[in-house]
Amino acid sequence: MKKQFIICFILFFVIELMADITLPKDNFVKGWVKSGQTLRFTKNDLYGHINGGAELFLEFGFNELLVQRYEKGGEEITLEIYIMDSPDAALGIYLMKCGNETPIKDIPVRNSANRYQFVLAKGDYFILVNSFSGNEALIPVMVELAKNTLAAIPQGNPVKLLEYLPKENLVAGSERIIRGPYALQSVFTFGEGDIFKLGGKIFGVVGEYDNSKAKAFCTRIIIPYPQEEDALSAYKNFTAKLDPYLKIINKSEKELIFKDYSAKFGKVKLNNNVIEIMISLSEKPE
Repeated sequence: MKKQFIICFILFFVIELMADITLPKDNFVKGWVKSGQTLRFTKNDLYGHINGGAELFLEFGFNELLVQRYEKGGEEITLEIYIMDSPDAALGIYLMKCGNETPIKDIPVRNSANRYQFVLAKGDYFILVNSFSGNEALIPVMVELAKNTLAAIPQGNPVKLLEYLPKENLVAGSERIIRGPYALQSVFTFGEGDIFKLGGKIFGVVGEYDNSKAKAFCTRIIIPYPQEEDALSAYKNFTAKLDPYLKIINKSEKELIFKDYSAKFGKVKLNNNVIEIMISLSEKPE
């Protein structure tokens, strides 16, 4: 009896989770209707939908993906809703995927759009609206599909992670979020594995700075850890596993300066529970 109760509770929880998401119905724009059933992908089968990119989603905190196709007169638009574990994770994926942002003003959340794809983030959700034909006449339909989808999604808590980045000389649109080695590798390679011990749990932020105004650095990475001992453990792991192609110039218990393969400098500093990193320095930091 107890076992049956647990199974019923789990099923109820799953049904409730699914019920939280209401996909746009037929005729959200006249004549546009669903094509086929809604597809669902979990952590275990995400690789079946994303070829070669699932690792990044899993690292950021992926829970579930819903895919629904809509069609009219031989044209098709696909809606993909990635349910992440937090607004920070959803924004992190968005910033990795949006490229140079070209937003549509009619869409009331952060977005980047072209005639082939809309990329959006709201709350715990990262959303794609895809048009494989790239027909510009479909853009108003894609806008309505996006707006109908967003209307059913809760706002979520505001993301405050990016506040760690100093505002002075920060290049607008350069902000990124990391949560593990896959995201970090797109910024810089410090060594093999999860060298800063992020583990898909600890977030860091990245920003590029105008080197003509702030000669001290070009790119900055800031990783706040829950406790000082976590940051110290990560710093020790970094110093032990630093890529041998990075030549150490100075090293102490809380700071390391290196020269990279392009003859530029980098600086990694431990400051209480925060690791602060500067890379692509044209001059050796003091």
